[in-house]
Amino acid sequence: MRRFALMSLVLAVLAAACGGDGSFGSSTAPSTTQAGDSTVPTTVPPTTPTTGPPATLESTTTTTAGTTTTTAGTTTTTAAGTFYAVDTTDFFPDVFPGANDAHGSGCVTPGFDALPNGVWFGFVEGVGGGEITFDLACFFTGAAAEAAAEADEMEAFDFYVRNQVATTFAVPISPGIRVWYIDVSSGDVAAPTEIPAVAWPHPDSFLECPGDHCSVWLYVNGGQATAVVEQYLP
Repeated sequence: MRRFALMSLVLAVLAAACGGDGSFGSSTAPSTTQAGDSTVPTTVPPTTPTTGPPATLESTTTTTAGTTTTTAGTTTTTAAGTFYAVDTTDFFPDVFPGANDAHGSGCVTPGFDALPNGVWFGFVEGVGGGEITFDLACFFTGAAAEAAAEADEMEAFDFYVRNQVATTFAVPISPGIRVWYIDVSSGDVAAPTEIPAVAWPHPDSFLECPGDHCSVWLYVNGGQATAVVEQYLP
């Protein structure tokens, strides 16, 4: 599917706790993985991204210290891992290293069978069966938005969304998933509200979720969706 967003940027985000069998919301069968638009590393950076999220569950990135074991003169080191978490002081992700100018972790290239760990922009097309069906896209702002739009022979204003390939991933839902939604009655689309995961998709959301216009930031850790934050698009 192809989507181009040409308008002023207003930000918003969400994520909430989920229990039981890891399923919530309406049911839509997931589809298989296809190709993306731009590239990020095939593995998550071993250290905390300098532009990534803060360090608790309500910050951007948490780094787990490595361990060293010495036996008979042999040293084995376990590499540190990166955890991607929601920064509730600024829900809009920065451009991470290696994201090719797109916000968050950018987009992935062909060959991925599963969505790698990171923070990904896209559209939730289905929720059910313990999985989120996620259509990956790219979110650009500023000069990067202008350049991407020009390359696509389109026009950008404050931001530009590129979604030229029907790329979808079936992402397993973490039992502890957190969700933030845009409350249409709040009057502030840049300040999402956290709700229980079992209550999402919420009927009072500004967005129609799940669906082609259900724009979100999806946080993936350990191969599972650990957070969802709705993103307002004018």
